[in-house]
Amino acid sequence: MLQKILDKPESYRRKISLLATGVFGVIIFVIWLVITQHDIKQAVRPKKEPIKTASQKFKESLPPLNTQEVITTELIKKGKQLEIK
Repeated sequence: MLQKILDKPESYRRKISLLATGVFGVIIFVIWLVITQHDIKQAVRPKKEPIKTASQKFKESLPPLNTQEVITTELIKKGKQLEIK
């Protein structure tokens, strides 16, 4: 098959090479789109999540003050429990 193409005139071979290059280029482009689909969606429509500062994160990590908390100490190991009210 390659020999048949090489026997043709140069203009025909040039058209075939351009067609083959275009086909392979489109295939590579489609594969790239499939791989980066999520990144492209994020770039076009980013999810708006609130940015939390360090103080907000710390505040959220603290336990609420209106609940009864149990402090685990060495006394628990001895069978006694200390509660904060």
